[in-house]
Amino acid sequence: MRRSFPSLVVLTLALALPLPARADSIVHHRLNTDDYATARIALDDAIIDEGLRVSSVSDFGQMLARTDADLHHGATPYRHAEVFAFCSVRVASTLVREAPENIANCPLTVGLYQLDTASDGHIHLVFRPPGGHSPGAQAGQALLERIARRVEENFPRPR
Repeated sequence: MRRSFPSLVVLTLALALPLPARADSIVHHRLNTDDYATARIALDDAIIDEGLRVSSVSDFGQMLARTDADLHHGATPYRHAEVFAFCSVRVASTLVREAPENIANCPLTVGLYQLDTASDGHIHLVFRPPGGHSPGAQAGQALLERIARRVEENFPRPR
């Protein structure tokens, strides 16, 4: 099959353009501990150390377990799974000044979970930073990374 010259030019240009930032890229940190209670305290402390307050904690694992009888979605893979929500006024105000639809990035959330398997008892910390490369998105990313780093510092890797 022969492609016409204009089609090849359009295809080449399309491939050369940068892809839009994906807001669905999840950042994953595997903590060096199997102690969920201690990791949970470390996460709460890391958020407080930023001068913030956890506004809500969603027990995601319990929700899955509770709804399985009615929805038949299968057993939850988690022993523990919670989502911590909090808001930084500095990050939020910057984001919404950049674009009012950035309200969808507020509040920021961090997930903390432990799988219900013998092969991986570690605690996992995950978050999805605000998408894009704007100052607000970068501030949100930096805040979430600082929180994750503070939590990880509580569980150093053996040397």
